[in-house]
Amino acid sequence: MPIIMTMLLSTALLLIETFSQDAAPRGPVINLSFDDSAARYVLEHPASALENERDTIWKTFEGYRITLVWHKESSFPVTWEIWEKGLNRFLEDTLLIRRTLELADSLKSKAQKEKNSIAKHISAYLAAAAPITASVYFVAFTTPYAFCVERNKIGIDITGDEWNFDTDCVLNTVIHEIFHVGYRATTPDLEYLQSEPGDEETLLHFCYAYLQSEGMATYVGYKALDLYPSDYRHDDYELLEEDSKVLRAIGQMGVLLEDAGSVAIDSMLQEVWDIGVTERAFYVAGAYMAKTIEEKHGTEYLARLTGKGGLQFTREYNAIVPDEYRIILKEL
Repeated sequence: MPIIMTMLLSTALLLIETFSQDAAPRGPVINLSFDDSAARYVLEHPASALENERDTIWKTFEGYRITLVWHKESSFPVTWEIWEKGLNRFLEDTLLIRRTLELADSLKSKAQKEKNSIAKHISAYLAAAAPITASVYFVAFTTPYAFCVERNKIGIDITGDEWNFDTDCVLNTVIHEIFHVGYRATTPDLEYLQSEPGDEETLLHFCYAYLQSEGMATYVGYKALDLYPSDYRHDDYELLEEDSKVLRAIGQMGVLLEDAGSVAIDSMLQEVWDIGVTERAFYVAGAYMAKTIEEKHGTEYLARLTGKGGLQFTREYNAIVPDEYRIILKEL
């Protein structure tokens, strides 16, 4: 059963100092670093990565070390199927190697050029806090395509088909993951994001916390389409724009919250994973909640709610929508 709290030799390290003296950000200053050394080495040495360097690569590069952390925290066994299948595919079609290296180059260049815009966009949706540091590592041929572990370390597999070699598509997901770093630094719900719930009360806190965390990260990424209008959009964004899909996600959240306390905890954890993550209820319902609050009260009001927790986020949303759009609220 995955732990739901986890949900992306060249030393090409690009340090990004965010916000100039005249930037005047609303939220916390966000300091970012991007490291593409792991992905670049594998793509430049695919045959040796496949034949004899795999273990050395996974021990040497920080991007692969944190991937192993993701596997451990998510209870997802390490297998080499994706690694071997991906490398064999790229070795058979070397155009894929060239295009992915071009994507890595484009990502470095655009991240440098857009460093302030990326940080300013994310910061606008966070409550004021101390400066935040986030490190993004680009990797190749991993099971998770985007993840965040150890509170501020992000992995992104740039060989994933979902990117379509589109720089803006990758950056959009990077923004989603960086928001999680900022959210964890500001939310009072951190304890519920870091541990698996063991009873009804912590399970409910967990659900409201993840509803806000994944929902707002999705919405912040969605709003970043104004900065990076990729032709390749995440499925969550398409669901967010369909009222019937939004209502379905809200209904699914109702099922989860109603079942809490009446269904055995082990079964509930599986249900939370299946409905909240796999079927995207946390992401779509939560993003719609963030969108609705921002449209009613403004960005700064929404940002302040990151410092008040998922339960208050839900209260604020329920106060401004019709009954059929409300999230079940179980006071704790």
